[in-house]
Amino acid sequence: MSSTLTSIGNYLFGWAVITLALSWILAIAYPLFLRVLATGSAQQASRFTLLYALLPPAAAVLALIILSLPALAFPFVAYHCHDAICTPHTLHMTTDTLEGIISVIAVVAILTGLCVLIATQLISSRKRLQAMRDLSEAHPANYRLVDSPDHLAWCAGLLRPQVYLSSGLLTSLSAEQLRIIVAHEQTHAIRRDNLRKWLLYWATLVWPKKIRQGIRQNFSNYSEHICDLVAAQPERGDRSLNTVIETLTAAYSKHSGSMSNGDGHPQEKRIIALERELYLQTLAFESRSVVYVLLGLFTATIWLITIIGAIHFGHPLLEWLSQ
Repeated sequence: MSSTLTSIGNYLFGWAVITLALSWILAIAYPLFLRVLATGSAQQASRFTLLYALLPPAAAVLALIILSLPALAFPFVAYHCHDAICTPHTLHMTTDTLEGIISVIAVVAILTGLCVLIATQLISSRKRLQAMRDLSEAHPANYRLVDSPDHLAWCAGLLRPQVYLSSGLLTSLSAEQLRIIVAHEQTHAIRRDNLRKWLLYWATLVWPKKIRQGIRQNFSNYSEHICDLVAAQPERGDRSLNTVIETLTAAYSKHSGSMSNGDGHPQEKRIIALERELYLQTLAFESRSVVYVLLGLFTATIWLITIIGAIHFGHPLLEWLSQ
């Protein structure tokens, strides 16, 4: 039993070390990745940004799984021997020293605390969602109405998101403005943007602060661009882009949880971004597909290099740290 717990502790330690190392490496490389993403649409940028952010923890898991299969992993592992044994072998991680024991216990304690924090957050969010549901009433247009004089519109929930509008906002909007707001928020719900942001939030938790804030803000902006595009689609009527953006920003101006002119993404920039998204929609399907395939190949290459690098350097690194 103790050997099993020790093995689990060692692998959790290894996962934490590899994840931390890969997170900082990919964080440093993020500005370059961001320049590549600029060639695609907001939807493409959103998808590949999330895949990029999830790479460190996912690559660490895959690397440790492969490292547990010596015959498969050894061609990628930096050549080294243990005494006279130079053949494929599993990780030689031990906790024989006091320093090793303390390190493993500390990492396991931190990861346990992190899991408790995530669980507490989810439980608290679930209670708030239930309270909002109890204090609101369903509307035939697929949103829930909250009795409040403020101008509020938001999408709440991770797995089963729901759109909420305040009565104050509803009475201040024309029928066309209401359709714009509902289309925007329902797109957030359909895409499960809250879940995407939640995953990206925790995946980038150990990134350097400035870069972490940057990727989160960029990801949020991509989500807003996508929803703006849906709200401004030509088939929904002859809408001025200024009207669409002004309607959206006015609706959220008093709602700190939603986009606003004070969130680092001014109205003028959103109009420019929306014009660009509409222009990209006019390009031939083949042109858009080429960009998507190239971005996909670039991201897949990063994944492959990262996983191989984690295997190659992770094996000797973890054995050295456990000595």
